[in-house]
Amino acid sequence: MELLSLRSNLTGTLSDVLPLTVYTTGTEYQRPLTRLKGFSAHQLFLTVSGSGKFRRLASDKDKKDKWDMLQAGDLLYIPAGCAHEYMPVFEEPWHVAYVTFVENFGGTIAGWGFRDAPRLFAIGDIPAYTSRIHDIWSHSGSDHEPWHSTESLISLLLFVLRTNHETRPAASPAALPIGYRDSAVDVAVQFLRDHMDRPLTIASLAEHVGYSQKQLTRLFRAAFGTTPLQYLHGMRMRAAQMLLSEHPDLTVRQVASYVGMEPVYFTRLYKRTFQDTPSSMNRR
Repeated sequence: MELLSLRSNLTGTLSDVLPLTVYTTGTEYQRPLTRLKGFSAHQLFLTVSGSGKFRRLASDKDKKDKWDMLQAGDLLYIPAGCAHEYMPVFEEPWHVAYVTFVENFGGTIAGWGFRDAPRLFAIGDIPAYTSRIHDIWSHSGSDHEPWHSTESLISLLLFVLRTNHETRPAASPAALPIGYRDSAVDVAVQFLRDHMDRPLTIASLAEHVGYSQKQLTRLFRAAFGTTPLQYLHGMRMRAAQMLLSEHPDLTVRQVASYVGMEPVYFTRLYKRTFQDTPSSMNRR
């Protein structure tokens, strides 16, 4: 892919109508860059050739993610406001293509898997991506056509999701960098939150999410340092504590039922967690 100078769309964006707007786009040989406050827009960052490395920076300057290597065919999504840094490695130029964009109405793409943490996609057909980026570029800048560029951007985002879905092995979460939470964990946590009143097991949770018990447990340990069952217990205990505090008229049996537990085991786990009994909370 030839080098395409940066084009920006700062005017005539129809931001009051279109859900997404292309901010900048182009290709370049990437130099080392550190953004302590992140970038003002979401970024799609494709390695065309060469290689580089990326890491997210925490608010605590002493805490940083491990570097993740980016090779040809790696597409990195970096959300707006995410502090980060990247740099080329080896002597070959790091050729990248990029599109940055803003959400005009907020939360537009969260449900598509583009959330508040960086995500790495391994793609196979680089020209299929670069042609889409070139199309966005050709309708940006002084020739900006907001309807066309936004339509092409949405097509690109859907293409990213489609190819990632079709190329990822059926039960392999290894496509994402270790430092980032896999979307399966987010899905599992949401499912636990929505169904904590049910008698859930790791086996049933894994089946719902589409991962093996072993894989799901590994993902939870990487994300939270605990197992799915332990995470569920913690979620149930926090919910129970809130219920007992805000609804003193509820019985311990009712609260146990609301969080999907048998009363005797619920009382035992509650006491172990808070060094107090649920009935004591009722009397306060």
